[in-house]
Amino acid sequence: MFCAFDDGQFAVLMGRYQPTGPGYALVVPYAHIPDLHSLSQSECGQVLHLVARVSAGITSAFDVTGTTVVENNGRPGQSVMHLHFHVVPRWEGDRYPRRTEKPESDRVLAEQSARLAAVLGSSTGRPR
Repeated sequence: MFCAFDDGQFAVLMGRYQPTGPGYALVVPYAHIPDLHSLSQSECGQVLHLVARVSAGITSAFDVTGTTVVENNGRPGQSVMHLHFHVVPRWEGDRYPRRTEKPESDRVLAEQSARLAAVLGSSTGRPR
């Protein structure tokens, strides 16, 4: 994982497996919050504002047609019981959902993370 944004409360991480192509990111709070239902109204506003910024940033940095935002609550669809939002870049005909067969290299992830960090106004882009 590479970090494209970190404000001490939330991080934006880019992972090795990318469902549709370059730019896939996770928005994750530092505090252990098991699911969306556990957020306060203020926390909900903060995280959704960041998710919207990340979606716009991915659209700009990776020249995508749009994004899909996914967040699971409860055990179905969850492998980690910690709130996180998947922000998935989308292109026409991308056959989402699918998983890339080959993980991205550290070099590619560092480049993608730096591109997203630049549009988010962040100086991160380091491995996590």
